[in-house]
Amino acid sequence: MFRDKRLLTAEEYLAHAYAIPALIPFMPMPDEKFVGSWREAAGREVLDFLTAELVLPALAFDWEHESALLISFVQTLGGKLPVIDTASHRDFRQMEALLNGRKEVRNLLASVNAFTLQTKASSLYRHRVLLLNRAPYSNVSAAAAGCPEEEWLERSHHLRLAHECAHYETLRILGGMKNHALDELLADTLGQLAAFGNFSAARQRAFFGLTKGEDSCTGRLAFYTNNVLPEERGRVFRAVDQVLDILEVEVKALLSQKAGKLEWLTGIAGKSITERLADAGCLSDKFPRKMT
Repeated sequence: MFRDKRLLTAEEYLAHAYAIPALIPFMPMPDEKFVGSWREAAGREVLDFLTAELVLPALAFDWEHESALLISFVQTLGGKLPVIDTASHRDFRQMEALLNGRKEVRNLLASVNAFTLQTKASSLYRHRVLLLNRAPYSNVSAAAAGCPEEEWLERSHHLRLAHECAHYETLRILGGMKNHALDELLADTLGQLAAFGNFSAARQRAFFGLTKGEDSCTGRLAFYTNNVLPEERGRVFRAVDQVLDILEVEVKALLSQKAGKLEWLTGIAGKSITERLADAGCLSDKFPRKMT
């Protein structure tokens, strides 16, 4: 039977990890050259800056909350990045279209509220920009997060920002950034630390749409397994569910050791889900250890 070569088995998918360089550059790394184009944004009206300095047709869109648009900068291990905040999903989708040089706005799910963009608009081609929308993280309600609504929105922003910074850091330091469960675990771990000061496996199940002990998914983890054979995805969901408790113990140990940001990054990204299951002694024969 013909099988699409782009689709992976569960074993192949779960073996993903990053090779950690023997020599890591001095941190933080120098800013990428494009960052200089954004420096004049400080204190400027966002649409004025985008129109006058970056030559984008920002006024061609009908903005819902123009006064809430904000450009700031964040320092990552990979250098500074511009950050654009929006206050509605409509404005978020419009800003994504603007930065990518499109007139048409994509129909994004309500749960999609952050991007690490490599822009495609001709006047700022291949700039890296973090685009964040003010909304509950992973479409999880304030009640489910155990916070008052305004507090949850604030925590969601911190979580989202740290999450996107982690993706940029793996790209610059480790040479890659993937739509993969391991990358999302790393980014959400650093996000949870920024927003809550700890990592909760139960909280992460809510973010992913997992139920403990089950092999189904009702949330965003399903998007990150689109490249897995449909009949194998349940095995991936079950493995990720299982590894969350292992990761919670790992995070507590790193916190007690007062680990630095680079240690978090390399420690989590450099070890696959399969290897974590094996090291914890809870690996079934359906998930063999990654071959070296």
